[in-house]
Amino acid sequence: MKIKKIVGLKRDKISLFSRKDYLRLDKNERVSNFTSKIINKIQLDSFDLTAYPETGRIYEQLSKINQLSKENFVLTAGSEFGIRMCFEYFCTNKKKKIITLEPTFGMVEVYSRLFNLKQIKIKYDKKFRLNLQKLYKQINKNISLIILANPNSPTGTIIEETSIISILKKSRQLNIPVLIDEAYEGFYRPSCLKLIKKFSNLIILRTFSKSFGLAGLRAGYLISNTSLIKELYKYKPMYEINSAASKAVLFLLKNQRFVKDYISQTLIGKLFFEKALKKLRIPFLKTYANFIHIKLGTKKEKIERELKKIKILTRKGPGVDGYEDYLRITLGPKNQMKNVISVLNKYFK
Repeated sequence: MKIKKIVGLKRDKISLFSRKDYLRLDKNERVSNFTSKIINKIQLDSFDLTAYPETGRIYEQLSKINQLSKENFVLTAGSEFGIRMCFEYFCTNKKKKIITLEPTFGMVEVYSRLFNLKQIKIKYDKKFRLNLQKLYKQINKNISLIILANPNSPTGTIIEETSIISILKKSRQLNIPVLIDEAYEGFYRPSCLKLIKKFSNLIILRTFSKSFGLAGLRAGYLISNTSLIKELYKYKPMYEINSAASKAVLFLLKNQRFVKDYISQTLIGKLFFEKALKKLRIPFLKTYANFIHIKLGTKKEKIERELKKIKILTRKGPGVDGYEDYLRITLGPKNQMKNVISVLNKYFK
């Protein structure tokens, strides 16, 4: 059989490296463990293992919390599956161009390649600013989809609501859908949710991986008008998410005090960390998510190695030209951030 090769797309190889015993400050996950009380509440039983997933009550909770109809939502196996559903629905016509940010969530690049789409990438300048005028000018009848992460990852930057509304208005005139990825909702309070009823071309993507802390269970959801969700719903697999994800998501939706407490503790940790960085005179970039970029200059690689040696994982910086000497660090409660500051104290006094 002749194998069709997908040119220009490389994926990470399978790794046997385990991050279990590390302080994981590299992927913007929850960095403190759930309490035994929470774990016991969401523990699986025989029914969860042997029966197919039941998701109806999750839709009820999403409806209640967001004050929309159940028909405004569709659950997805992680946010990347929500992106894929939009690609499958919107990007199979003759329009072969999409507008994206550069850099942004890596799966946007993956699906663009798989669906053979040309990306019009809106990049950040050396002052960490997006060229929104260029973005606005690129909106034309040949665009099949616009994808904007707000806040964006890996930059941690935002697009103001007034700019988003301008983009939505022009896109609506040309019947172009706009997908707003709100993965860091919770850490960044403003949301496009209130615009759902105003703009028929708006789709919001959310995940339970960040503020809910359920990255390992791969669960998220799309929000849009009922007519569009009805069509996107047709692209879901037989069961949107598995039983383990269903049970954990439902518990945290019903008991949001646990989610809000972790968000609060993380924001306290962020303030502590920023204050400590200022004291050490370490420059950092303001972000609107649960991570931060710190400038380490020529000491970057040495500090990175030392952190890993004491089982703390970090990540390269924002992926913007001119910021190669920055390190990205996931933020968490104050106690976790103290571990990083203790290392930085050795290099900056």
